[in-house]
Amino acid sequence: MEKILVLAYPGSGKTELERQYEDVVDFEHQDFRYVYDESIRHLPLELRKGSTDLRKDNPEWPENFLTNALSELDEGKIVVSPFVRTVYEAYNSDYFKDKAKDVKTILVCPRLDQFEDYIERFKERGNSDNFIARRKSEIAAVIEIFENAENCQKIVLESGQYLAESLKNYGIKLNKKKIYTK
Repeated sequence: MEKILVLAYPGSGKTELERQYEDVVDFEHQDFRYVYDESIRHLPLELRKGSTDLRKDNPEWPENFLTNALSELDEGKIVVSPFVRTVYEAYNSDYFKDKAKDVKTILVCPRLDQFEDYIERFKERGNSDNFIARRKSEIAAVIEIFENAENCQKIVLESGQYLAESLKNYGIKLNKKKIYTK
């Protein structure tokens, strides 16, 4: 069984990929990295993202996240996480590398000239202005990480392309769910 970890830039279609394919888990880091204030804990994740004043760091991060990701990989899931600096650093840590020697890591990132398309995607899915501002401030650094990353495979998303199409084009086999609901 091949173990596949995909780090894909926010807005690339990670959640939709999980909705359509049975062997994929959209492995979001927010609920592992932060402890949310009771006043927003009930909100969907996309609305909680960016609420920096209503969350605190989880002292168990990143081991809690990585342990759960490894468990999903061991169960045969394709683990898809956001390609942002802190998540990349967690997966690139010695802790993860020591435990995940047989994991194929794929980074998926848009080009800088496509970033305006992602801003529209963020707005459509209900992300906060704070979340969008953070993505704007970090996109160049994320692309630099992408370009300099070693020991991984890389996919550059084309304009208008989403994760499912790019992974299929790359040769990753995805098993469609029998019942798909949006």
